[in-house]
Amino acid sequence: MLVHEKIMKFSKKTFLLFLFIFIIGCTPLVTAETNPAPEQTALPTQTATLTNVDSLSEESPILQQSPTRVKPTLTPPPTPTPDPYSALYGCQMEIRFATGPLSDKSSNFNVLDRDYFYDKGDKFAPGKGTAIFYEAQRYFILHSAYVKGNVLRPMEAEFLRKYLEYWGTTGTEYIEGQIDSLIGSQVVWVCNEDTVFETEIIGITRLSHEASNRLWLEPENIVDIIRDKEGLVSEWIGELQDTDQPTFYVGFCGWGPQSLDQDRYTYYRYLIQLEVMP
Repeated sequence: MLVHEKIMKFSKKTFLLFLFIFIIGCTPLVTAETNPAPEQTALPTQTATLTNVDSLSEESPILQQSPTRVKPTLTPPPTPTPDPYSALYGCQMEIRFATGPLSDKSSNFNVLDRDYFYDKGDKFAPGKGTAIFYEAQRYFILHSAYVKGNVLRPMEAEFLRKYLEYWGTTGTEYIEGQIDSLIGSQVVWVCNEDTVFETEIIGITRLSHEASNRLWLEPENIVDIIRDKEGLVSEWIGELQDTDQPTFYVGFCGWGPQSLDQDRYTYYRYLIQLEVMP
């Protein structure tokens, strides 16, 4: 009995020993040595390489930089220079001599507006204190003499007429001398209290009776009338200048020969040529 129990105990120990050895043999041993890390393959990196287009193959795509759009600079159109002559219609005008023998003499008148050419009426009647202006010809027409013969009421251009021919009884030599003395005089033009022109007298002429009558009837043809010089040569006195500078004319009546009736005060006409000073 004792022998049998010893054999059974021995058999259990033997079985446990073999089982332990079997488990150890099936389990991998863990040692301090670590497995080496797998070798890593370096990834290719992209670099910005400038390559001539000619060296690229036909299959290589070419990246082209789109051109920079330049915003155009818009230059505003120049402001047109206003025509100073068109602004003279409707002016309350003053002409004032700044130099010359008539220095400090002046005259005031109202420049009729454009509607005068469509409805004249009596707007330019003597004594109204008005003037007509032809813009294209740059020609002003003023009245001379006196209102109803009253020497205390001289009209707009009377001081000019009287200076040139006095009472109309003077001869050619006297008028020529007066014309010469006025050449070079400076005249200031003031419209509605604003100075619009500074001018210089560069020419004065007295037209013949025939040319004077035509000028009264055809003021728009003033250039042709001056050029043609119709009528008696002896009646033409003084000269006007041929110039490229801006000029305009002031016209008014002369009194004519002493033998004429006093109502024929338009027998002669005078033209004063003024150049606009810069």
